Amino acid sequence: MKVNFLQDDNLNDNEILVTVNAPKLSNDVIDLIHKLEIMENSNNDNLSIYYHDKFIMIKQSNIVAVEVLKTTLTIYTIKDVYEINGSLKNILNKLNDYFVKISKCAIININHLKSMETAFSGNMTAFLTNDIKMNVSRKYLPNLKKILGI
Repeated sequence: MKVNFLQDDNLNDNEILVTVNAPKLSNDVIDLIHKLEIMENSNNDNLSIYYHDKFIMIKQSNIVAVEVLKTTLTIYTIKDVYEINGSLKNILNKLNDYFVKISKCAIININHLKSMETAFSGNMTAFLTNDIKMNVSRKYLPNLKKILGI
């Protein structure tokens, strides 16, 4: 991939125009465009949750992991743990690309992933910030490895 910068005096100070040139519309091109769209839509690094009768804002970069048990979501952050009602699918849709599903009941922030080691029957254990451990199921391991470049 080549990246070029061209100054365009016709654009406003806060405006950026991105053009993607490729020989054909491939999966890599689609992924790049999708990531640019997500980046544009996620300028706000906050996640809004309803907790103890009020709305609070959590910086996504401070979220280590999210787990679900039935309809109770547990959000682990650097400082706090929040338990709220909701679904994993809905919260994953609100989070940026640094969050990856590692099992049918857990999401991790790869920026807080310290290491992984082999567990039982092809699963792995992810070791995260604040001594949080999460099981990575075999089904979700290939996608996690792809994201990590392994």
